[in-house]
Amino acid sequence: MARSSKFESLLAKIPDKHFDRLEDRLPGSKKSSWRFRRSRAMFNRYMREKLGGFMVDVDLGPKGSEEIIMKTAVLVKEEAKWSLDENNYFEQGFRQLFTWFKLLEPFGFNPRTVGSVFELGCGSARLIRHLRCMRGVRLAASDLVPEQVEWCRTNVPGVEFFVNKLKPPLSFAEDNTFDLAFAASVFTHIPLETQQKWIHEMYRILRPGGFLVCDVLGHYHQGRMLDAEDMKKLERDGNFTLTAKDAKASLSTQLIGSWDVFMKRSEFLRVFRKEFEVLDYLPTLLNLFLLRKPTSAK
Repeated sequence: MARSSKFESLLAKIPDKHFDRLEDRLPGSKKSSWRFRRSRAMFNRYMREKLGGFMVDVDLGPKGSEEIIMKTAVLVKEEAKWSLDENNYFEQGFRQLFTWFKLLEPFGFNPRTVGSVFELGCGSARLIRHLRCMRGVRLAASDLVPEQVEWCRTNVPGVEFFVNKLKPPLSFAEDNTFDLAFAASVFTHIPLETQQKWIHEMYRILRPGGFLVCDVLGHYHQGRMLDAEDMKKLERDGNFTLTAKDAKASLSTQLIGSWDVFMKRSEFLRVFRKEFEVLDYLPTLLNLFLLRKPTSAK
């Protein structure tokens, strides 16, 4: 085993609370590097334990271009430098997937039985690229922006990339196709008039018993982006939307001409329950939904 691999394996074994203390003592130049290497090691160890001989080594490839990251992953201009850092870019991807898979396990999710995965709103393929380690699994992804899809096709082999429209259907996806789908920071930007249509579309393309992981704007972003009057409207109406023309909208929304969509917890649960079994709804940085298409679905 290479020296760097041994170091990462040691990092992966350190409990979170101890690693946090260790990180506090590190010089700023090493913090993001250690976080990245630890998250990569934890993800790889988990996948190797679960997949065994079904796992293959893959090259990370380049991080997303500055233009794509600015349009897909930046809340305010002051945070752009952090988001553009290569270590942070890859660390977030490894950590999200590792967290999601661990959360899905108690509900019967098994990476060994996954035959196909789809990502809606893939951006620069920050997430789905890491699942190329799953031997023999079909990986597909789509995005609304053709330039982003073209970047992915050029830089991330091993994944089928498609351009989707603002409204469904996904012309390339048949009914009951995928075992797992995820949409990171996507339902945060889908306008209310098409929200239920996209929820139904994700239901359509998943196999019965298939899982959907997606996130939505919650209390953290309400506190950062909405003022007292906005919060009153959210409480009164059950939803509130910032458009790209609003100075309070996220930088990514302003750059791409999108929306920032807020809803009350009860409203989010109501709209997703129309189609899916809600396995869990976690109050994280972006509130996280774990959903399953009923096994009885046709």
